[in-house]
Amino acid sequence: MRAIIAFFALWALMLTPGVAQEVDLAKAKSFVEVLADDAISILSTEKTRAGREAKFAALLDERANMRRIARFTLGQFGRQISKEDFATFETLLSEFIVKVYANRLGEYSDEKVMVGKAQAKKKNVIVDSRIEFANGRDPIDIDWWLRLEEDGSLTLFDVRVLGVGMAQEQRDAFASVLKNNKGDINALLEHLRKQISADTAEG
Repeated sequence: MRAIIAFFALWALMLTPGVAQEVDLAKAKSFVEVLADDAISILSTEKTRAGREAKFAALLDERANMRRIARFTLGQFGRQISKEDFATFETLLSEFIVKVYANRLGEYSDEKVMVGKAQAKKKNVIVDSRIEFANGRDPIDIDWWLRLEEDGSLTLFDVRVLGVGMAQEQRDAFASVLKNNKGDINALLEHLRKQISADTAEG
């Protein structure tokens, strides 16, 4: 009888949400620490746009779930897009994120990311952090939204700076383009191509 009671007690302990959550949150904080270190390393070593873009593209491919991000940014319009157009959109979105956002960070190369607490929210894990600048500039708070995948791995879903999320910001912008063009996905694809070309020209 004691053996049976001990067995069920151990089983209950293994299923306790607090235990599972603690492991996930520690893993999430480590994920963000490594990701932030990799990003800062790229900024401090790659001084050319081409170099930054190539390294950030590889980092995005490794750490983010671009398919999920692409679906989210399309919103309700994602239900009516063909597989071929979605594949094109995902590719353009990846290039757009790399060119626009990676190059906006080009001026930062000697900063430190301080990772704070992590909290679970359904299948998401939100990790707080703060960027501290070497030049004395006021620090910036950043929230990293991670997604727990079916295989137990974590992927980057969104980055929110001062409460503004990259994915949500693009979702709103893309929805405006689609609504103004009667839901024509080709208009959105062309919009992305122009944004990418404009950013390349500015460089």
